[in-house]
Amino acid sequence: MKVTLFEFEHRGDGTYFSGYIPAKLDLRGLGNLTTGDLLLNDCRMISRQQQKKIYAMIGDISDYTGHHVEFLKSYLKCEYIKMYGGEWFSLGYIDMTTARKFIEFILHICFEWEVPLKLNTVDLTRDVNNYLYLCLKYRKCAVCGCHADIHHHENLVGMGMDRAKHNHINSRFIALCRVHHNECHNIGHKTFEDKYKITAIKLNEAAIKELGI
Repeated sequence: MKVTLFEFEHRGDGTYFSGYIPAKLDLRGLGNLTTGDLLLNDCRMISRQQQKKIYAMIGDISDYTGHHVEFLKSYLKCEYIKMYGGEWFSLGYIDMTTARKFIEFILHICFEWEVPLKLNTVDLTRDVNNYLYLCLKYRKCAVCGCHADIHHHENLVGMGMDRAKHNHINSRFIALCRVHHNECHNIGHKTFEDKYKITAIKLNEAAIKELGI
């Protein structure tokens, strides 16, 4: 049964809304409040930009592994469905939410397999959720994809400060190669972030421990 949702109101603890159900429901005995599962269908189709990201990453995986693009498309779909469930899908006819999750999945594969991403692929994927964290985890430069070190981007650990005693919770982090680390230092953090459209991220205690910072 399809329902219509409207009058959305975002509050601190979540989102409230009203809804229309095209049927008369007998809610007697349920009280004023009822609970249940809500499945929201994304009616937006995959965007051209999302398709470009997917094919750019699959192309880089193909160049690295030697496997044909069509084989990799099927393989990655199978692995995605095994992990997250769902039905077989076409990259031309999926919703934006599924496309976003598939992009995040492929990106993680690229880092896990140590696939060297081309510069144009890096440019396309910088805004993907978890990209900056994956760069930190796998020590890849967030700008160019080369080997990188973790850069304390705020509340810097510098001379005269004990790195072991530094409170990393108050810092932001980004993975940068030596070239881009020096560029960031020379032109300043704000200019650097604006130039490459990236920003350092804060980490919770679990992430700091996982990354060995």
